[in-house]
This record gives sequence, C-alpha cells and structure tokens, in this order.
Amino acid sequence: MNYTLDNGLRVILAPTQAAPVVAIQAWVGVGSADESEEEAGLAHFHEHMLFKGTARRQVGQIAQDVEGAGGYINAWTSFDETVYHLTVPSDYYKEGLDILADVLQHSSFDADEMKKESEVILEEIKRSQDMPTQQLSQKVFALTFSEHTYKRPIIGYEENVKGFGREDMLRFYRKWYVPNNIVLVLAGDFELEEAKSLVHSMFGEMQGNATSKPRPTEPAQTSTRFALMQEDTQESYLQLGFHGPSLKDQDLYAIEMLAVILGQGESSRLDRELLRKQQLVNGTWAYAYSPKDAGLFLSGASLSPGKEREALDAIIEQIVRLQQAPPTQAEVEKARTVVESSAIYQRETVQGVARTLGFYQLLAGDLAFEEEFYRGIARVQPKDIQAAAQRYLQPHKATLVVMIPKDEEVPKIGAEDIQQLFDENTQKYKPKTTTKANQATLHTLSNGVRVILKANHHAPLVSLRAAMLGGLRFEEEQNNGITQLTARLLTKGTNSVDAEELAEITDAMAGSIGGFSGRNSIGLRGTFLRKNFDRGLELFMDCLLDPIFPADEVERERRLTLEDIRSSEDQLAYKAFQQFHRTLYKTHPYRLPTMGTLESVAAIQRDQIAAYYERLRTPRNLVLSVVGDIDPEETLAMLEQRLVGLEDGEFVQPQLPTEEGPTEIVHVEEHKERMQAHLVLGFMGVTMFDPDRYAIDVMNSILAGQGGRLFLELRDKLSLAYSVSSFSAELVEPGYFAVYIGTSPNKLEQAREGILRELQLICDEPVSIEEFDRTKRHLAGAHAISLQKNGSQANNFALNELYGLGFDHHDHYPEKIRSVTREDIQRVAKRLLQLDRYVLSIVRPAEEQGE
Repeated sequence: MNYTLDNGLRVILAPTQAAPVVAIQAWVGVGSADESEEEAGLAHFHEHMLFKGTARRQVGQIAQDVEGAGGYINAWTSFDETVYHLTVPSDYYKEGLDILADVLQHSSFDADEMKKESEVILEEIKRSQDMPTQQLSQKVFALTFSEHTYKRPIIGYEENVKGFGREDMLRFYRKWYVPNNIVLVLAGDFELEEAKSLVHSMFGEMQGNATSKPRPTEPAQTSTRFALMQEDTQESYLQLGFHGPSLKDQDLYAIEMLAVILGQGESSRLDRELLRKQQLVNGTWAYAYSPKDAGLFLSGASLSPGKEREALDAIIEQIVRLQQAPPTQAEVEKARTVVESSAIYQRETVQGVARTLGFYQLLAGDLAFEEEFYRGIARVQPKDIQAAAQRYLQPHKATLVVMIPKDEEVPKIGAEDIQQLFDENTQKYKPKTTTKANQATLHTLSNGVRVILKANHHAPLVSLRAAMLGGLRFEEEQNNGITQLTARLLTKGTNSVDAEELAEITDAMAGSIGGFSGRNSIGLRGTFLRKNFDRGLELFMDCLLDPIFPADEVERERRLTLEDIRSSEDQLAYKAFQQFHRTLYKTHPYRLPTMGTLESVAAIQRDQIAAYYERLRTPRNLVLSVVGDIDPEETLAMLEQRLVGLEDGEFVQPQLPTEEGPTEIVHVEEHKERMQAHLVLGFMGVTMFDPDRYAIDVMNSILAGQGGRLFLELRDKLSLAYSVSSFSAELVEPGYFAVYIGTSPNKLEQAREGILRELQLICDEPVSIEEFDRTKRHLAGAHAISLQKNGSQANNFALNELYGLGFDHHDHYPEKIRSVTREDIQRVAKRLLQLDRYVLSIVRPAEEQGE
C-alpha cells in the first residue's frame, strides 16, 4: 500500500509475515548533488547529527534503545538521497517508528555535539584518503564531471566540515527535511491499519514544503581526460570512466547488461581474458552508475606495477570487441539472469524489500518503475548492447585515472594512448566487408545517431526515412495532437528555405518530402531521383535539423487540422474505433485520437511545438535509413558531416500506466442519424515484442480479408455487410485485436452474434491444414510484395531499429510465420479472445420511439 499524507509525506506499507521483523526506512530527497559549493558535506553531516539526540532522547540513547530491542539503526548519504534505516523485531516496531519520527522532526543539533561529530567526519575523510579504490573513484568523478555536482565527494571537504555552524545545519535541515521530500517505508510483520494509524499520529503534524533547485547541466565531453596519482600503495590501479545514462534513460537497460557482460563475475570478459587467461591483473570490474541525472560507466583493474599500459590495452580491446560484434545470446541471457536475480535476492529480507521500495519511489518517482525496469531488461537483445557500447564507450568521452605506488617509475601512459589503443583495436576487430549485393548495414555515428543503408540499383531512385520515438505515447489530454501538428510543420520552413520554396524545389526535382506520425513515432520521409539525391538530401536534412515552425504556418496547419477533426465526425467507422480506443484504454494515451481534439489543437502554441520537437530530436532517439541507388560509403560520409553538429542530450521516455483490459463486457454507443450502423468488437492485445505476435498475425489473416472467415460467413453467406474484417495492432505497449463491421441498424444484433460465433469457433476447433497452409503462404507472399519499393524498406528499417526490434526484423518475418503451428493458433485465440470480457463500440442511428 502506498499513499500520501495531507502534509505531502509519501508512505509505503508492505506487510509480510515471512519473519517476525520490521524494517523502517526514511528516504530523504536530498544528497550531496543538491548542495552548493559552500554547503558541500552538509547532507552527509546530517546523516551523523540526526542520531545525536532529540528533545526526548539523550546522546547515545537512540542506538541503545534500538540495539536493546535486538535491532540495529544506521544511515547513508549518496548523491541523490539520504536514508535513515532501522530494523527491529516486530514486537518493537512501534518504538522503532517512534525513534525515526523523533530524529526526523526533533533532532537537537547541539553545537557541542556538532563539534565532536565534525571530528568524527574529519577522521572519516582521512580514512577515505587511505583507501586507494575510494581515491581512484573520487578522482574519476571529479575529472569526468566539470560542472555537475556529481564531481564533488559525497562526504564533503575538510575545510567545509570544520567551518559548519549550527545555523548552517538548521538552514539546510529546514529546507530539505520536510514532508513532501520524504518517503517513509515500512516492510515486515505488522498489522496494516495499526501501522497507518501510527504513521498518521507520529508524522501527520510534520510541516514544511521543499522546492528543489535545478542542478548544473554537464556539457558534452569532447576530449579524453587523464590523471596520474602516486600514492602509498602496493598495487597499481587504473579506472576508465565514460559518461553514462540516467536512471530514467531508455539506454539504462542495455548499459546495465553491458556492464555485467564486460566485467561482473568470473565468466565476464574482463575476468576471463585479463585475470585468468593472460594473468595480467589482480582484479577487474565494470559497472554502470545510473543515478537521477546522467551518470558514469566505469571499468578498471588492480595490477602489479609496470603493467599499466598493457592492462589498459587489454581493457580497451574487450570494449572494442563488444563495439564491433554483439555479444552472444548466451552472454545476454546470463547477464539478464544476473540483473533479474538481484531483485529476487533483495527481497529475501524485509530491509531489502524496504530499500527497493524506497529507491523506486524517491529516485524514479514511481513504484511501478521497478516493473518497467525489468520489462526493459527482458527486451534487451545482443544488438542493443553493441549499440550501447558504440554510443557511450567512445575515446573522446573517456576519463582515465592511473594510480601507482610512490616509488615506482612513472609509466609511459597518457590521454593520447586511449585514442591510439581504441584505433588499433578497432582496426584489429573491424568486421570484414561483404560483397553480398543489396545487403543492409547498420552504422552508429560518432554522436550516437543510428544509420541503416542499403544499395538497390534496380531503379535510379532513393528513399529516406528519419524516425524518432514520439506519437501518442508522449502526449497528454492537454497537448493531444501535437505530434501530428509537428510532423505537418517539419516541411513548412527552415532558416534556409520557406514552405513555398521547398515545395517548388521538390516538385521541380520530381521528389517529395513530408512528415509522418502515429501512436509511437514521428519522423520525416523523402524520395528523390538518383540524379537529384545530393540536393534532396540537403533539403531533407534541413527540414530534419532546422525547422523553425513559422507562426503563420502554425496557424495554417492548425486550421487545416481542425477542419480534418470536424470532418472526421462524418466518418462513422473512424468514430466507432475512436470510441473503442477511449473505452479499452482507461489512462494510457493510446486512448487519444492521433489528430487531437478541437480543444487541444486550438490550445497548442508554437513554443510548445518547438520544445516538443527539441525534446525528441536527440541523437540517441534518431534513426535514419537510406535505400536505393546509392554508394553506401559516400552516403554515410555525407550523413556524418551533416549530423555531427547534433549534440547528444538526455532522452527520457514517458512512464506509462499498464492497462489490463476490460474485466467484463463493456457496451458503449453513440447515435448518428445515418443509414448504416458501425460496430467494433475488440480485446486488449499484445506488444510488438511479444513472441505470440506471429501466431496472432496468422489467426488474424484466417479471419480477415476477402478470403477470411468473417467475410465469407457474414458477407457472402449472410449478406450482413459490405465491409467486415478483423484487425490486430501490436504496439510498443499492448495494442488490441478487434473486428469491425458496417451493417444496417436492424442487423446489428445478428452481426454481433455472427462475429462472436466465428471467434468462438477459432478458439474451440483446430484450423484445417489446408486453410492454415494457405494463410501462411499468403502472409509470406504479401510481405514480399509490400517490400518491393525502396520507401517501404526504408520505413521498415528505421522503425524496426527505433522500436528495438532490430533493423532487419522484417527479413526474419517469413521464417517466424513458417514456425507457427496449428496448435499456436488455438492457444493465442484463447489467450486474446476472451468472450466474457471485451469492448463493444457502436455508432448507429437512434431507435425510433413508439415502435
């Protein structure tokens, strides 16, 4: 159970009777990264001082009370949070909760105790300076981050700690230790209603309101950074740091698994190659630190002095190998198991449960993010890990710190060695070029933009696609329609050419450029004759990178969009589907119309459009594909030249609610005085990542089309309709499976019964071998026919890569269809077509009164 008190305190209660123990934790939303330069160390100082007495408890009494009950109490501070935690037998959890409430609200901050504790912290600082790995880590952070506050040590600086006074402490405490900045977590053996009452009585009167200040933005690193440290150590150490993603970044999942494959566990590549085979190092590691803001990817080793450059070369070799070829499927599955198992082990204790809940609520802002995280881990494929290595582990983004014993000779190693070793290993492991005709290739540019190229010299034509995640998934009720409006405006003026000039130039070249959008994406499409490709590419890139969204064009496209929305009122099949979407999806933005509404489109401002596009058009969210009569190497060089100026920025996908679908039959109806009635009967479907999507395609094809069961039974035999078919939409989040029919109002019930009868039949009875084989041949043939045009191939390449399916996903489609069995059809039919829970959407004339 999670809820919020009236004063803003967020509370999570997780009762379990696994053991007679309760963990109580308070997660305070302030860490060292929230401090100013003058405050550096205050967050950590609070961690010490809150246990130094309250109005009711003397110094030392807090720990004595907890330990006397058989429990323990402690705290930690990080960049983003300060956490106070205690674990006690369940018989004493009320006392434990009272202690935590007391220290959070009534700590004394006695001046004399502060003096004493400052001495303790100074000793802690000295201890950290005696620990080589901690020194190494702090140096890497200090060098890698030039502006962001992650550059400072969490513990603070010696001079700051000596100078803090009681007023400094109180000012910091009053700012951050307030209800709306705290998450309270209880996990363990307690009674839920009693715990709620205790929390309310102990924390309900707490007052205050925190307003966080923005942290400094870290500029992009453009050159390698290096530092050499000579310390009183027995071993040498080296650590490579690269800028990494944040907790909410879409690359988080692949970067976590990259770290496992590279340097976690005895079967990792670094351990296997450097430690066991080459016996070059004494220990190796790799891990991803992905906090609230963009973090670091770290890899390093401890080793005997004199082997520093050799060890660096060996680490970079393993990084480059992952950049040049994806890991094996077995490595990926092992890494997936390692990451997923951590959640299981964490839940073995109540304190582990509490820590997980507090972490996701405070830092991710949503308990549901844990589920999203492991869904993301489940989706990672070998190519995603390769792409992450290419995007993040680049030499100009690297920081190297080498630590050697004081008396050792300074090694011949520096910043320039990193680029050299990357180049040498890249040449060593560069894939051999293939001479196979018409093979598509995936490339990652220096800034992370992915490019797919395919030469097709059968006709002197070239098609381009630029695709970005966007669409309804990034919209809300208030800005619904912004994606489509933005897409329409991409070709309506840049700093180089206005809308009319662009139209005249493309028409004169017999080419085309236009925006596109949908539920999951936004982008740009273009087609040109080969002789005009260079000029066409220039215009295409201008529209992609430099649209200015002129005010007069915004108003013109708004007016046209509003007219389209009004005219959609006359498209009754469209209205039936929109009504179906609104009913099937309660909160997910898939419920919204892609065009928007009259109210939302009228309210969208030019600045909103520009900001929305700026948010989406980042290198890591951009995929380009070019198919046609091209020279791939020349085209790649042209794209690199045009896109090099597009700076990398953090791209965060929206955290969307999980929709479970209807739990009963839901009937919705709208009346329109027309001749026909329109019916949509549908169910919650699957995602595009679901392996059952291919069996669903076969099932849908059996039902749909002119040769399908619905057409033959409801149109040809029963003459109920002119138009009847089924549809399956597999989306980024679960889509839907639906049947549509347009019929006379007096035949509606007969049509509904006929649809249900056919759906029940495909659930109950195996498909005949003849029908099954014919359907699979049809799908494979239709697929090949659909990919004849360069534009269709470019579209598939770009969107498949963008969604994480792999750019060549469609090449495997016939194989996937062939692998479907007749048993699969019945299985997925029973999974999807639950006839006691669906949405029935009808648009029809009102029934006449008095009949």
